[in-house]
Amino acid sequence: MRHSAKMNIRIAMIATLLASPLFAQTSFAEDRSLALDMKHKQCLERIAVDSDLAYEEAMIWRDEGGGRRAKHCEAMALFALGHEGEAARRLDLLAVASDGGSPAMRADFYAEAANFWLSANETLKAYESASAGLELKYDHLDLRIARARSYAATGRYDYAETDLTSVLTLSPGHADALRYRADAKLKQDRLDEAKIDIEASLDADPTAVETALLRGQINEAIRLASKPVQPTEETPSE
Repeated sequence: MRHSAKMNIRIAMIATLLASPLFAQTSFAEDRSLALDMKHKQCLERIAVDSDLAYEEAMIWRDEGGGRRAKHCEAMALFALGHEGEAARRLDLLAVASDGGSPAMRADFYAEAANFWLSANETLKAYESASAGLELKYDHLDLRIARARSYAATGRYDYAETDLTSVLTLSPGHADALRYRADAKLKQDRLDEAKIDIEASLDADPTAVETALLRGQINEAIRLASKPVQPTEETPSE
């Protein structure tokens, strides 16, 4: 199946979520059989091959009693197909459903929902999902980063910085948190502090293209700020 560039980005995002330690930590194996966990994994992997088929199979599985695993795969397939808002809405519902699993699982659903809302440019809904998840798990790093991004999207850079500093307290050297905090400091014209954070982010992940681009912006802002102001020529009076 041929994917558009946007779909490939969405699938890459899903792959990142699957590879994250948080996802591996709550593998849905706590109260259900290994066979169901394997079916869930296969359903998610099928999204990269044929998102439409994965969505259809997830719906059938849900109707057959697949529970939260089927609902989760269905939402992830919707995201891959470009329906970010609907995917986020379903994950929010899953987080409060009777079969939503443990508090840690529900927090993970909220984290995915918050990120999908951000992808859909629904900043307020992203904030609401992230805040609801943090009530379940205050030290959830993805939730704090998502909420920080929602703050930054509305110009509340000081609030964003507070959440990102909390992430870095829990996980020193977190590359994404450092990059987002550098950007928040840049927006507040605290250029020297932004420079420190962006360099630390690149040290943590030297291959991150977004970080390298942001460093260029910060360096340019520093250059412009240090450039002497040229006196304006006064118009001679007649």
